[in-house]
Amino acid sequence: MPIQNKSFTFMDQTKTSQETAAAKSDKLTLISISALAYIIAVGLHEHLGHALMCVILGVHPTGLGAFYVNFNKAGVNEFYIRLISLAGPMVSLLTGVVCFVVLRMRRQEPSSGYYFTWLLGILGLMSAAGYLFFSGFSGIGDFGTTSDGVFYNVSPEWLIRSLLVVVGFSCYFLVILFAVRKIDNLISGSGHARIRYASRLAYASYFTGAAVDILIGLLNPHGLVIVLTSAAAGSLGGTSGLLWMMQTMNRKRVVTGPGLIINRSWLWITVSIIIVAAYAIIFGPTIKM
Repeated sequence: MPIQNKSFTFMDQTKTSQETAAAKSDKLTLISISALAYIIAVGLHEHLGHALMCVILGVHPTGLGAFYVNFNKAGVNEFYIRLISLAGPMVSLLTGVVCFVVLRMRRQEPSSGYYFTWLLGILGLMSAAGYLFFSGFSGIGDFGTTSDGVFYNVSPEWLIRSLLVVVGFSCYFLVILFAVRKIDNLISGSGHARIRYASRLAYASYFTGAAVDILIGLLNPHGLVIVLTSAAAGSLGGTSGLLWMMQTMNRKRVVTGPGLIINRSWLWITVSIIIVAAYAIIFGPTIKM
């Protein structure tokens, strides 16, 4: 009798299964979910954060853009300016906390909704931690030392900025480790196949979000400065953890079952198109107040 080749090991089966799962995940739905999460994260930061704080404090906004809120600082209490700057990162932090509380309460199988909530949560937490690092490094932004930053006129400036860099970097890394823990056991397979699949999801979200943010940013009336310091910095830099975070997954873990698969959903696609387009049309060119 001919000898049958039985070298098709469990690892081979897992890899084949994982590649099949990857093939089943719908790219258009994944792109739609990612674009929607990025825009909601930005909108909450800018408008539920900065703009709403202006209203609460009785400060009249002069312009509401996709990536900024303008107001006349003349006559505005310096403490109010700090609160307005702080409000954006605080809302981003709150967004992350709420999303991960929701995920903790869920008892359903992993789905597109789970991935959207996870992504929106990690975007909020990365934004809050990333602004600490960005402002410390550049001196500008919500935690910056310029006239519209939380740490304006605080001295010694070099010490404050150094602390911001250290705290921001540390918090960002902890956020990444936390986020990976929340998705690690949902990626089926083992070894490199699991890492590849998870990385594909993260890469798709990162490049989709960056493209959407930059394209909408180009609609602003203030030119490339907004694109470079806000849209591009926040997406390409602030969410860059998505490019490497999956490499920290547990390589020895074996997860059976279908795991997290993004199925084709015209509901996600339609909702994403409507909300992203509306945000671009309304806030891209800036609402003059």
